[in-house]
Amino acid sequence: MVFPEGTRSTDGRIRPFKKGGFFPAVLSGVPVLPVTINGSRRILPKGSLAVKPGKMQVVIGDPIDTAEYTVDTIDELADRTRRTIMNNFSPDYGESAR
Repeated sequence: MVFPEGTRSTDGRIRPFKKGGFFPAVLSGVPVLPVTINGSRRILPKGSLAVKPGKMQVVIGDPIDTAEYTVDTIDELADRTRRTIMNNFSPDYGESAR
């Protein structure tokens, strides 16, 4: 499992992806499974160890075949993965559960 942003954001926005985590997928030929987590920043805010009650949603996207990608096209794979995650992202998810 890789978290391609490298850290959690404080404002809930999805940051640009780092490409390092995509190299093992391309080099080994395994698909990338895009997973979007909605509502987690309200349950466990960045910088806090206190878990709060709340609602969270995990959206599992379709696997992305890495066979068409090479080390030279890792940026394209990262961009495609980020777009998939962004399409499933709901920044206000769980807000009414406060």
